[in-house]
Amino acid sequence: MFRFLTVLPFLLLLGCSSLPPQTQAIHSALTTDAALREAAEQCSLTGLEVRRQATRAQLDWWSRNRTFVLGADHGLLALNWDGGNEQSEAPRAVLAMQTLELIQSDSDQQLRSWLGVQASERECARFFERVEDGKIDLDRPKRDAEILTGFYQERRALNEEVESGRSINSRYRKYGRSLFLVEKALSERGCSNPEIALLRNSWPIEVYDAVCRQQDYLIVQCEWGRCEVKP
Repeated sequence: MFRFLTVLPFLLLLGCSSLPPQTQAIHSALTTDAALREAAEQCSLTGLEVRRQATRAQLDWWSRNRTFVLGADHGLLALNWDGGNEQSEAPRAVLAMQTLELIQSDSDQQLRSWLGVQASERECARFFERVEDGKIDLDRPKRDAEILTGFYQERRALNEEVESGRSINSRYRKYGRSLFLVEKALSERGCSNPEIALLRNSWPIEVYDAVCRQQDYLIVQCEWGRCEVKP
């Protein structure tokens, strides 16, 4: 399993057509979810009516697709950690961070394919009409939906096995999944060589603090891998 996962970031770079079925389903679901969240945020700035439409469409989309997204999230976690021992925790955590970073990068490309570089109010309205009509729902293709549903069922079963669930989820507590994205966000703010500490690890919410070389103290909050620096 680990041998397969060590090439996962490389496979993601090659594109979905090169991915094994499980990885493709996970990648597609998490990329679509991340891109839609960003689309809703960007389009909310174009006008009040579009903001309302985007918020409603995103919430409705989530109610229809939450099983698939949560299944994909669990699938990524399970494929990365299953069978791992204490010695392999650090490299597996790094791999999870790399994968999340690539998914966020691919979601940016997905967003541009939907809305271009800067969408108008009209373009946003048309896009969220498609969202409301289920055009980007994750129940297609059927194979992906079945894979993600299977992962979701595993997630539910694992949650019922408290000790097993704790043993897997606790492995992320000293790392956090979004560390590389936090470093990138801080670099864009001019924060060089930061000392970063994980304050809250309640995926999909993560909170980090950072002290920059200039002694600036910053808080970085992440939700589903989208990170925002707060002074």
